[in-house]
Amino acid sequence: MPITPETELRERNWHVSAPHGLIDVHPGIAIPRLVRAGGPLSSVPSAEAGGAALGEGFQLEIEAVYSRPLGHYTLRSFSLVAPEDEEVTGVLLRTVTPLGVMRWILPRTFQLDASALSVAVVDFVAPELKPYRKASNGGSVSIDLTDVGTVYRLAAIVRYPPAKAVAETFCLQARTATNWIARARAAGLT
Repeated sequence: MPITPETELRERNWHVSAPHGLIDVHPGIAIPRLVRAGGPLSSVPSAEAGGAALGEGFQLEIEAVYSRPLGHYTLRSFSLVAPEDEEVTGVLLRTVTPLGVMRWILPRTFQLDASALSVAVVDFVAPELKPYRKASNGGSVSIDLTDVGTVYRLAAIVRYPPAKAVAETFCLQARTATNWIARARAAGLT
């Protein structure tokens, strides 16, 4: 089975539903208005133990809704359920970053058509898949202004710092990423 964002979710025993249709937010990109997701806390990439035992059995559920006026998702609900004879403590709650969970889940629900699909966009949507792909150009990432605009917009939608997303996706210094973003903005691509 090929490694895709969806199989990665299944392997981590997470379920995702997007029951309320899609919204076009950028050329070639449609996102669900509402996303519900849930699964074991121990399998969330953004949850770090930080001294707390992330034992089996803790279940996390989130619901996020896209706000057109804000231009990004908002977290509508967040629920952490402890297994029997366990407790949800403040220490445990501090290990969970709701926006980190949203950043992991939401891009996997996006519908990308061929015009928006590029190596750079896939690297942003599913960064954990980067090691499984071999770059045809020896490892360097070519920069396309349209891709810069797309990554910037996707990052804003999931409330990830857009300049940081561009820098990470294209392996750039922060100042260089900012310059590329300015070019994309001037071209009307953000």
